[in-house]
Amino acid sequence: MKKIGLAIVYFLAAIVYLQADMLTLFLNQNATDNLFQTAFSESDHVSSLGFSLDKDLGGVTLFAEGSLSYLYENPDLTYTILDLGLDHVWVVGETSGLYLSLTGRGAFYRSEFSDFNYGALNAYGAFKSYLTPTSILKADYALTLRDYRWSQFDYVSQSLNVTMDKFFQSRTTLKAGLGWGFKYYPHPFDEGDVQTFGEDSDLDIDQSMGQGMGQGMGRGKPAGSDSLSPVLPQASGETGGQGIQTLALSALVAQGLGDHIGVQVTGLKQWPLSGENPFMYVWEFYMVENPFYDRFSWAGHELGAQVTLLLPADIQAKLGYGFSQKEFPGVEVMDDEGNATGVGREDTRHHWQVRFSRDFHRFSLMLTYNFVNNGSNDPLFDWQGNYLALGIEWNLFLGEKQ
Repeated sequence: MKKIGLAIVYFLAAIVYLQADMLTLFLNQNATDNLFQTAFSESDHVSSLGFSLDKDLGGVTLFAEGSLSYLYENPDLTYTILDLGLDHVWVVGETSGLYLSLTGRGAFYRSEFSDFNYGALNAYGAFKSYLTPTSILKADYALTLRDYRWSQFDYVSQSLNVTMDKFFQSRTTLKAGLGWGFKYYPHPFDEGDVQTFGEDSDLDIDQSMGQGMGQGMGRGKPAGSDSLSPVLPQASGETGGQGIQTLALSALVAQGLGDHIGVQVTGLKQWPLSGENPFMYVWEFYMVENPFYDRFSWAGHELGAQVTLLLPADIQAKLGYGFSQKEFPGVEVMDDEGNATGVGREDTRHHWQVRFSRDFHRFSLMLTYNFVNNGSNDPLFDWQGNYLALGIEWNLFLGEKQ
């Protein structure tokens, strides 16, 4: 934690030295009754404090971001994320633009979960062009290299997305997209490497579960259970890496209804082209990054609807609903003893959200409530959860740009 504190001090010193054009500070207070998103609910509160800054260096922008998230009931999962990067925008002709950015990231957990520490390098490029005054073509490419302390989590991912937006005088917007992604785990998952997070690793599964850690470090059981089955990589016996390739189609229809109401409907369908997840279990965390669950871990579809309202006093309200059905290639349902059943995991999720926000120019206030009902053929992942977040964000203009 001392190293993390020093890193934050260095970032703040950089703010003063560079005289950033804009500094943003935020504080979020979160509460949930199902932190680990499993059948064994556990309540916790998460406080997140962070900043972001931008500095124009004559055509190239330097940006930095940092956040510290503290978990009150599970303090060993407290973590810090620091980003530092450069970006630039080029105008191409009269109707097009090109954006490029390069970002370095570091994530740091306390010693008990330091195997989840990682360093990352992210390269991103986007091209945008107005084909007509009412249609926009967008294409973007992202490359991520992530190096974890526990090397079997290491991966390299690429994604390429192309979207087309069409606007109509009736305040209707149509959007269609095609996305490709590839994620590669460079290290083998052979028999000799398979271990629990308690043998040669810093992660002690019995200790973490004794603290109520129902997810991520072991097969979920109530706190204090003596019957535990650890998370293991798939024992493939291969000597090379393992990759996952996906293809996705997306669509959006948005409609403005007067000056105070807007509605939108979204849909996404994703297919696996090759490969499967190398982990036996795929876990989600609330407010915590992890290498198990991301866009590459599932196949299926998502549907969503949202209504945006502009209320009196310039309060913006958003009411949303999401539905998804997902399969997890390579991930099998486990019995109570942690043995594979030969049945692939399938989840069906309903997600409701209510969000209120108010922008006061110099600062903004946000209040968000989420309710998630996740049904699964794996009893461990058949769960419900409530999530409440209150946030405040300050914008401080320090340079000449306003």
